[in-house]
Amino acid sequence: MDKLSLREAVKHFAVSRPTLSKALKSGKISGVQDGKGGWTIDPAELARVYPARLGDVVKLDNGLAGQLPSVNSHNSVKIDELVGIRAELAAALQRAAVAEALADEREKRIEDLRRMLPAPDTKPRRWWPW
Repeated sequence: MDKLSLREAVKHFAVSRPTLSKALKSGKISGVQDGKGGWTIDPAELARVYPARLGDVVKLDNGLAGQLPSVNSHNSVKIDELVGIRAELAAALQRAAVAEALADEREKRIEDLRRMLPAPDTKPRRWWPW
């Protein structure tokens, strides 16, 4: 399988050259460094971490074009999670609105009951009963 240079990787994947260099040096992605300091990277390794540039498919000499995902699979999982989180948020907001309405209703009922209570005795109590 053909490997990509840093320049080709930056051209085909949504990543900058400094970011790619840092990822190679830190071990986030694997690559082979030649004696001159240049890197060669497996396209599958890049596709694992970085999405392909929009509208651009990696074109390799041996006909592997189209085998790499155009969208990072991690991003699609995150989008699905966000959709689920939005649904949970909508349900939570609905439950909160119902709870607020119930609290308002109970507050009105408590006020009605307070009005029904007899007025408190305003005469001060003496300390000794005699």
